[in-house]
Formats: sequence, structure tokens, C-alpha cells
Amino acid sequence: MSSMMLSCLILATSFAGCILFDDEESVEEQPPPELRMNEIQFKGTHNSYHLRPLGSEFLSDYNYSHALLSTQAEDFGVRQFELDVWYLPGFGLRVYHNPYDSGTTCFVFTDCLQELRNWSISNPSHVPLWVMVEPKDLEWVVDGIDLFEAIEADIDSVWPREMRVEPDDVRNNRATLRRAVLEEGWPLLDEVRGKAAFALLDKSGIRDAYIERHPGLINATMFAIVDEDDPAAALISWTQPDSKFDVLTAAVDAGFIVRTRPDSATVEAEEGNYTRQQLAIESGAHILSTDFPGNDDNVSYSLWPSGEPAIRCNPRTAPPDCGEISG
Repeated sequence: MSSMMLSCLILATSFAGCILFDDEESVEEQPPPELRMNEIQFKGTHNSYHLRPLGSEFLSDYNYSHALLSTQAEDFGVRQFELDVWYLPGFGLRVYHNPYDSGTTCFVFTDCLQELRNWSISNPSHVPLWVMVEPKDLEWVVDGIDLFEAIEADIDSVWPREMRVEPDDVRNNRATLRRAVLEEGWPLLDEVRGKAAFALLDKSGIRDAYIERHPGLINATMFAIVDEDDPAAALISWTQPDSKFDVLTAAVDAGFIVRTRPDSATVEAEEGNYTRQQLAIESGAHILSTDFPGNDDNVSYSLWPSGEPAIRCNPRTAPPDCGEISG
């Protein structure tokens, strides 16, 4: 073989090697996409403090028990909690369902908040917790006490402002909260890890009084559940994924964060019926608030079987390359 042919062969081999190297570089894995708060779907609990009362076998609506709030978060991946609050004169805010169904894992409102705060401090990279506060008193002034001031003061005493996601954080410089979520979107998930968002779970006059106190939810501690066309709209809740499926999907697609119930009382659990749960998941609702997160040994029904992820890519809003979500 002539020296010229040998040189050409060496050059050709080297050139081919460079092409192969470039191809390998081109298929390197890309970093995962940056997700926003409304691009995930996660497990929540309804009446998160509830303990099964005596005689509950005759009162099926009450026939369920929850683990401690911190256990729900740690062992069952729950990231939304619902606390019913009553104001007891001389004692403050207390957490239970009603006088006939008063079993609770945390009786004092601030104790419930502190338990969640302690868990959050130990798990600082968690996705934001949603804490739904449902006043059970019929009026927002009880025995001369302003219920909103009492709730917000208790929240302030446990959760520092810098560790909360509030309506003002989402609104930024937009004219309304609704325009912010529809046009700009929710904060990036990684920017709000370790924080909590609080919401007033009410659709009656108590909600109206709170919004009158904080027009447009400006300077408000809590989000409020309103209609989709309200200037304060950001969080939407319809509990019936069967009859409200189209409403839920439209709200999800628009950019709101949406809550629904994958089961109603103990109906689905007693029947072992997952139809409603599947509709809730398919709707893209972000918060799936259940009575059965997986801790109740008395029933086989649960939201997502044990071992499956409790925080998932949202089936309607997450980007196609959304991967496993920690937190």
C-alpha cells in the first residue's frame, strides 16, 4: 500500500471517529422541564383530622379515620389538608367536624398547623402544601371575635410569611389574580418548594365577607374559592367529577388550580367502585381530596394503591417530557 493511500485511510478513519463523537454528543439527555404549580396532580384529604366515631357503622358518612397529619404527609404523600374550624369563646379555634362527630387527631387549630410546619421543616424540598380552612360557624363574627382575624393570626403565628404562597405572590403586577393565572401562569414549582398555600374553603356569605375585606384578595393570607369569571379566581373547586367533568377540564385547561373529590363519603369505598376516582384523575384536577388516602385498614379502597406515586405529572397540563416528581 502506497504512503498516500495509507494517509487517506488514516484521515478517513479519524473523520469518521469525529462524526461518531458528535452523534454521541447530540443525544445527551436534556434537563427536565421546569414545572409550574398547576402542572402536577396530587393527593389530598377531606376532613383531614377526622376519627371514626362510635356507632359509625350506622352513620356511613362518618365511617372513616385519618392518620396524623404528619403521617399522611410522610407515609401517604398527602399534600392537601382540610381543617374544619369552630371558634370556642375563651379557647380559640378548634378543629372537629360537628358536635355529633367530634373525633379529631388535632383539636387545637395551631397544633394542626404546627404539626404540618414541623413536617415541612424536616422535608424542605416538598411541593407546596395546600391547607384548606373551612369555618363551621354560620357568621364571621363569633362572640365579638372576628373569625378572619383569628384564623390569619393563628396562621401567622406558625407559618412565616416567607414560607407561604399568597394571592399577592401569584398576582405579581397584573391587574387581577384571575388575569395573572390565565396570562402569566402560576409560580415555578422549584421556587415554592417547602412552602404552604392557605385557602378559605367556603362558597357562602363567609367567603363573600372575606373578599369584601380583601377586594380581589389583595393583601389576603388565603386564596378563596370563587367562580371562574371572578377577578379573584385562581382556585376552583367542584366536588363532583362525574356531573362536572367538562367544567373541571375547562378550568384546568384555562390555568386555574382545581380541586375535586374522587369519592363521596364512603360510597365508593363500600362498593369498591373506582369510576368516580378515574374521572377525577382524567379531569386533570390538581387536588384530589379523598377520605381514603391509603391508611384505613378497614377498607381496601384507596386513592392510588400503596407504592404508587402520590404526586404526578398532571394529565392535562404537564409538558410531554414531564418525568418523575419528587416532593
